[in-house]
Amino acid sequence: MQEQTESGEGPVWGGMVFRALRPEDLAQAWGLSQAARWPHRLEDWQFIYPLGSGVAVLDGDQLIGVAMHWDFGSYATLGMIIVSEAYRGRGIASQLVARILNTLSAPAALLHATPHGAGVYARHGFQPVGQISQHQGVAIDKQLETLPAGWSLRPAIRDDLDALAELDRRASGLSRRPLMQALLDQGQGVVLQEHDEMIGFSMLRPFGRGELIGPVVAVDEKAARVLIAHWLAVCAGRFVRIDIPPEMGIASWLATAGLMRVDTGTRMVCGAPAAGDGKFHAYALAAQALG
Repeated sequence: MQEQTESGEGPVWGGMVFRALRPEDLAQAWGLSQAARWPHRLEDWQFIYPLGSGVAVLDGDQLIGVAMHWDFGSYATLGMIIVSEAYRGRGIASQLVARILNTLSAPAALLHATPHGAGVYARHGFQPVGQISQHQGVAIDKQLETLPAGWSLRPAIRDDLDALAELDRRASGLSRRPLMQALLDQGQGVVLQEHDEMIGFSMLRPFGRGELIGPVVAVDEKAARVLIAHWLAVCAGRFVRIDIPPEMGIASWLATAGLMRVDTGTRMVCGAPAAGDGKFHAYALAAQALG
């Protein structure tokens, strides 16, 4: 049963208040993720927060749960869904997901689920459509990839923003220009060209224990390996993470570069699955929460 609080902050459910996630909540949200042994730094919460919106649930002044979503045009992604261990088993995660789904303007949604969360999402209409593999470790600079004739690598610059967003859309089916801009502002990018045509790009940014490679968008597996190998050389001897769709065929290659598979997640969708144009493919995610 829901009722309105006297302060008008939001609906009460089981004695707990649900309201919009605020910037001042991020330190407590980070604390929840630390308790759950997530790798995210406070800076990682601060990176993704302005790109989307979220729901917070409080017991008194204590933040005990949070969930976020990002609107990418015809599709939305859900992520950063976490409930304090002491409050689990009460249906709070289900309430968070329901509130987000009720506010989405996008006709479909996707997320990446742990085994623990998959059942919750299935009850809200999400269906499994694939897997994601998390690879990480200390990068080894030995993955030399010879560039075919006519191929060249160069740094991504601000003037590339529209082209990067278009390639990303063609690969993922998502309209994520603000995300591409944030990645350029706070990370680094590299563009792969065949003569004057852009045939792929990849990004690198600080994340968790080290750095994260992603997204990686490329016309084929060879191009993807070239783009990833560039960052392996840059990050040699440092801790790196990359999240990939296993069907793209680069998992064993990543393992030889020191990035072993340490976890998997289930890609789930509610509505029609997002689809690219078939020419460009997403070989690595920007983040599991962001698709």
